[in-house]
This record gives sequence, structure tokens and C-alpha cells, in this order.
Amino acid sequence: MSEVSSHVPRDPKLMPPAATASPQWVLHPSHSPEAAQELVRALGVPLAMAHALVNRGIATREAAIRFLEPEIENLHEPSEMLDLERAADRIFAAVRDRERILVHGDYDVDGITSTFLLHSALLELGADAQCRIPARLRDGYGLSVDAIDEAHRRGCKLVVTVDCGITANEAVAHARTLGIDVVVTDHHEPPAVLPEAVAIVNPLRPGCPYPFKSLAGVGVTFKLVERLLRTLGGLDRARNYLDAVALGTIADVVPLVGENRVLARLGLSVLNERKNVGLRALIEQAKLSDKQITSGHVAFVLAPRLNAAGRIGEAEEALQLLQETDPARAEKSAQKLEKLNNERRSMNNAVLEDALDRVKRECGYPDCSSILLWSEGWHAGVIGIVASRLVEEYQRPAVLVALTGDMGRGSGRSLPGLDLTRLLDGCGDLLLSHGGHAFAAGLSVSRDRLPALRERFERLVREQREPGDFVQRLEFDADLTAGECDMELVEWLERMAPHGLGNTEPLFRMSGVNLESVQVVGGGKHLKLRVSDDTGEVETIGFGLGKHADELERAGRADLAFVPTRNEWNGRESVQLKLKGVHAL
Repeated sequence: MSEVSSHVPRDPKLMPPAATASPQWVLHPSHSPEAAQELVRALGVPLAMAHALVNRGIATREAAIRFLEPEIENLHEPSEMLDLERAADRIFAAVRDRERILVHGDYDVDGITSTFLLHSALLELGADAQCRIPARLRDGYGLSVDAIDEAHRRGCKLVVTVDCGITANEAVAHARTLGIDVVVTDHHEPPAVLPEAVAIVNPLRPGCPYPFKSLAGVGVTFKLVERLLRTLGGLDRARNYLDAVALGTIADVVPLVGENRVLARLGLSVLNERKNVGLRALIEQAKLSDKQITSGHVAFVLAPRLNAAGRIGEAEEALQLLQETDPARAEKSAQKLEKLNNERRSMNNAVLEDALDRVKRECGYPDCSSILLWSEGWHAGVIGIVASRLVEEYQRPAVLVALTGDMGRGSGRSLPGLDLTRLLDGCGDLLLSHGGHAFAAGLSVSRDRLPALRERFERLVREQREPGDFVQRLEFDADLTAGECDMELVEWLERMAPHGLGNTEPLFRMSGVNLESVQVVGGGKHLKLRVSDDTGEVETIGFGLGKHADELERAGRADLAFVPTRNEWNGRESVQLKLKGVHAL
């Protein structure tokens, strides 16, 4: 049920006045000069790099090498996951006996890539395999009784779910009456009572000994595919699909640590080889052909285009792009997704503008600990994205509900320390259904229950955090001087990518710098500074920070919060600080 937090262009008209207060700058709570110095001695890295590693829990030479040089062999053995061998055995039996298999996925990028991955692997094994992704508005989320009936009409004897199914008790029971076996693979929080499936593969399942619990749905699917392809080459064969695995993993906003980091890092390498015809067309359509694809490109450029099909069209259109082998057809498919994404973006902005207008009036911001809004005019396919924006701007968990008649379909997002599924569990008697994980969840609710739901949700959040506790913070890893911001440091920091939840970009502070020049660029939107201190001089760029130019010009000195980056211009490379915040002195 989780969806990517897609990028919405920052339109100044849509920015809430109350949310413009400057975030607090705080030193990372794990900061340890002693541990950083130990790592410098052990690894030979710049001190700033050592601070960034230590602050992410990487304090030994062995851990650092494993983190900075991930290898596919670092992945855990698939059979450690409960029921995975049973799932593989049932699939092998279906292949042997020529039973038709239906792969049932989900309509977000995680579900789409999971479906593509397992279906492709089954075809490699010679299986009679088909796939199905439900339509968001017509079918709703997950494996349903109707989906089982469709599988029966298709003559399927085995249904394998990917990125869904852990709560599909009724559908699995119905399948049994029709003589259809179901294998569930999922990564969402399991309910108290599990479906009576042939096998349930989910690292969050009680009693599952698998050591890494934060895989995306496509990560769980990859473990099964790795096992299925063992007779054809195992990891070497499965490696070919890592581009899709990286897409789903990054898009689902799971922590990019442990196995997720291995899958994302190696998958980006495969993605940059442009082997998949459909993804190559999508990259060209997004005008990224001359770029090295990063996690940021996946999260904010590629994934939203794939997601657009599932949000306002048919998710199977995105699946067909991944499966396409003809360049001309792939180009047409990518163009269609581009058009859908433009429509989705327009819908986003309309819903966002309406939601921002309601936050204070209906939820009482800033004297609230949560945001819960509903409307007849909202498209259910974009409310998750807008909920992400509200969390970003207001630093509170947010749930938006799109109403159709007496029924509402909702999507919520949260922030670290406030588990959204647990909060919704506490509202279970007011909901028709709900599910997801700590940061993202979906729900269905009757219109007449919404006022009570808002009151209950607010009370449950407030029990953990008062309104005054929600203060946005910029956690910086260490203090740096201008002279320390050299290309060697940038090259080391680049090895910490890909960045995301659990592995944010290393952020540093520079205090009391002299402002040698202050410019606005990009029509006044962006800020360009040349700064100096006793150790040297360096260029900076602050996207969206142009409004600070006059104040900085008058002050002449400032504190900076920044990420050291590589700037390439006219064939020349230089260090440029990407500003995340600036305080005039």
C-alpha cells in the first residue's frame, strides 16, 4: 500500500505561511569525535567522511568497507526466510506439471517491478505464467475475491502475490474452494490472523528468522527469484533484474541500509547500463539520457512516471513498458506515461492547494498534532503524494481521504517515531479496512465516521507528541572549513550514495563565513554565493533560497548548512556546496 513520495514542483503560491519557520540546526546525536578519529586511522578517510559514517552507525573498518563497497554476495541466503523454500517447491511443481500460474501484484512502483521480476523469472523457467495488477479505482488494493474468480476463469491453479496478500484472508479462503493454491509474498505488517496460504513469505512474519526486516516488496520477490533461478545460474542470473529491484526499492521509501543498500546500489549500476529497452525509453523521455542515474532521479523523475499509470490510468501500462523489447513501441509507451504524469502533476497541485487551505481552518494548525482531511473533489490516485507534502511542510502525520458518495478511500504518511499502522490499528473500529507500514498506509472508511476518526487519530498522536514537539530539524554531521571542502572529500562522500531513508546525504555546517559575493539566479529563485574563511574560498548554490539574498547582502557574514558536491561545467570540475540552509549573521 506504500507509494513513492513523488516530487511536486515547489510553487510559492502553495507554500503554507506557517510552515516557513526556519528549522533548528542540531549536531547529529551520534556525533563522536573519538570514534571518527579511530575510523580515520583505520580507513584513511577524511575526518568529515569519518563523522558521516560514524553518525550512520558505521564505526569499524570492516563495516565501512561493507557499506562503501557493497557486493551481491553480501545478501543473506534466501532459505533463511520462513516459507521461502515451501514457496519455491510449490512453484517448481507448477512448472513441472504445466499448471498455469498467475502473478498478482500491486499498482505502485514496488508492486509493478515485483510483478515484472517474478513473471520474467517464471518465463525463464519455462512456466505457463500470466500476471495481473489491479486497477486502483476499479479493483482497490490487494488480492480480492474477484481477482481469484478471474484467476479461475483463466485456468490458473496457482496464484503468487507480490507486494500484497498478507491481509487477503477472504480471498485465499475463496481460492481454496476453487482448488487454487496461493503463495503470498509481501513486506507489509502482518495481521493477527494470517491467510491460510500454501506459503507466506514475509520477513515481518512472527517467527521468521530472516535477519533483515526492511525489504521492499520487490526485495522479497528478489529473494524468491534468486532461489528459483539457482538452477540457471542463481545470483548471476538474478543480477540481470537488479535495475527493476532498485526502482522498486528506492520508490517505496524503505531504509536504504543493509540489503536494501546492496540492492539499490548494484541495481543503479545495472540501470545505468540501459539494458532494459522500456527503461531506456523512459530515461530518454525524462531527458536523462546524458545523466548518470542516481537515487534522486529514480525517486523524483522515473518512479513518478511509472506510478502515474497506477494513479490515474492502468498500472499494467507501466508493466508493459518494463516488458517491452521493441524500441519503437517502448518509445510510444514512455510518451504515454509522460502524458499521464503531466496530468497527475496537475491533479497534485489542485489537491495540494485545497489541502493547504484547509489545514489551519479544519485541523487547527499549529495547535494540532496530526492532519486528517477529506473531500469529494480529490482524486484517490494522488492523495498519497499530497499527504507526503503535508508531512514535509508541517512535520505531522497526515491522512487524506477521497470521498465518493458515502465511502472514502484514504492514504496516510508519517514521520520517524510515529508508526502509522499502529496509529490506524488504534482506530480500527472506525475503519472498514487499513494496512501498510510505519511510514505509509491506506484505509477505507465510511463518510459518517470521518469526524470521529479525526478526533481519535489526533488523540492517539497527541499521546506520543504534543504540537510543540513537532519542530523541523536539520541534523548536520560535523563542522567544516572552506579549505576542508576539497574534491577528495567529495569523491569519498559520493561513495555513500544512494541516499534515502536511513542514509541521508551527509550534511555539514560552516560558521561565520565571509560573503564575497551574493547573487540570485533562476529568475530570482535560487541563491549563489562565494564564501571564504581563513582556510580558503568556495562556491555555493542554494535552490529555492533566493529570498535570503537581500538579508545576506546586508549582513556580509553567515552560517551555512550544506552538502559538498561535484560541479561540472564546460568540461571543468569543481567543488560546489549545495546549501540546505543559511543564517545571516
